[in-house]
Order: sequence, then structure tokens, then C-alpha cells
Amino acid sequence: MLILVINLARRPDRLAFMRSQLDALGLAFERIEAIDGQQEDVGPGTDLITPVEIACAMSHRMAWQRFLASGEPLCLILEDDVLIAPGAKLLLDAPHRLPRDADIVRLETGLQRSLIGSGRRFGLAGHRAHLLHSRHHGSAAYIITRACAERAVRDLTAFAEPIDDIMFAVNSPNHFPSVRYQIRPGLCLQADLYEPTRQSDLARSDLEPDRFRRWTPPPVVQRAKVKRSVLEKCLREVGRWRRRSVGAAELVYTRMVVGRAWRVIPFSGTGLPAPVALSAPDVKETGVPAPAKH
Repeated sequence: MLILVINLARRPDRLAFMRSQLDALGLAFERIEAIDGQQEDVGPGTDLITPVEIACAMSHRMAWQRFLASGEPLCLILEDDVLIAPGAKLLLDAPHRLPRDADIVRLETGLQRSLIGSGRRFGLAGHRAHLLHSRHHGSAAYIITRACAERAVRDLTAFAEPIDDIMFAVNSPNHFPSVRYQIRPGLCLQADLYEPTRQSDLARSDLEPDRFRRWTPPPVVQRAKVKRSVLEKCLREVGRWRRRSVGAAELVYTRMVVGRAWRVIPFSGTGLPAPVALSAPDVKETGVPAPAKH
């Protein structure tokens, strides 16, 4: 399987970090030089996407193109700030065990609750591949098939939203349709979600500064207190119980009939990986990922 690492020229520290992890696992890789949205003109941003995020999406598209030129049937695409659990090696050594209908298999987790289907075994003990039916942030580690990459290169020539929204946000108007599976527990985790490396230079995001400038907090609205009649209060209570009943019915239908459930996707890494210890020598081994902030 071809392995591609997307890396900015000005982040040799991250390239060394990825090389140390992949070398330790005995996995060869190629580097894709990322487009730098801070130094190259990629067009104006919008309220939905910044120039840096456009550059990130274009870098993923470059990786898909390199994959298609390789002749390989599958490709693992990695961003350069992701921790890789040792179990990933076993998965990559036997990719034929992955679901045959998959277009994309996510190895990464954002430590979020996601709506997933019943799990399928694929040969890695304690892990299953689940159909992903909801949004899950992140595009730092995923396996993509040749057929899916061909469609993506053909159809995704411009980007109106960040790449992880386009690929993994099913409720987005710009969502790229695909059959997506999520590995649970996740085999990869971005460094800014791992407590020992959260404050390190390695985890410093190249996207967050632009995202922060794009986002403006909503205005605080003071709601006036409204006096309601007894009838209005009764109707409100009936409406509340109706919503609860509908929610309970949807939960039963989703779990028992459709076979889906909202579940947290944890990280399977236990203990501080050696490459991380090198980047944070004063940190003791904890193995406890930090909770995601959303």
C-alpha cells in the first residue's frame, strides 16, 4: 500500500516526527510537499474556508493525484502531526481484510461521538470497522481506494469548505458522497488532542490562527421574561413530552432496526509513543488522550 505524508516545507520538525514513527513500524512512505496558504496565492477565503484551509484541501488533491499515478490499489494519506498506534502496522499489512465496499477507511479519531453502524472484524484484535453515518472532524489519516480517488480528482476541483467537512460532514451541502468506514478504536490521533504533546511546537496548528480570525462569537441576546397563561404552560409541557417520545422512538429505531448508534471513537494508543517522547523529553508516560474540545 502506498503511504503519503503531506508536509509543509517550513515544518521539517514534523517530517522528522513522522519519519521516526513510520521507520519504527517498518513502513516506507513518500512525502507530498503541501501547498503553503500563507505564502502562495490560492484565492480569497470566505466565511466557510480560509486560504490556508484551501491550500490544505489542494494538498490532499495533490496526494490523490500522486496515488493515481502510482498504480497502487489503496493509499494511506497522513498529515504530518498525527500519532500512529502500533496496531496500524497490522492493518496495513493485511488491507485485503478491510470491507470490500469501502471507498474511504478512517484510521484517525477526533475523540468524538459519531453515529456508526454495526462493526465488522478485519483481523486486528479489539478493533472493528464501522460504517460512518455522521460528521467526524479530521482528515489526518485515511485509506482511500483508487476508484474513490479518481472520482475525487475529477469532481473536486475547487473547495468551498475545509477538506474534512467535504469528505466527512454528511450534512454539508458540499459533501463528497462516499462509503466511509471508521476504525474503532482509532489508530491515529492528531498531536493537539494528546495531552503530553498538546503544548508542543509539534501540535501547533497551521490552520487554527486563520480559523480563529474567521470565526466571530455570536452576539449575546438578553431574552425578556414572558408571562404565559396556564393553557400555554400546559401546551409547552405536552410539546416537551412529545419531543422526548419522538427522540426515544428514533433512538430505538436507530439502534434496534437500522443498527446504528452514537458512540465515542477512542484512541487505541496506550502509552506515550517513543517519537513523542523525543519531542517532549520532560513528559512522563501517561497514555491518556485529552478530551476533544468542540
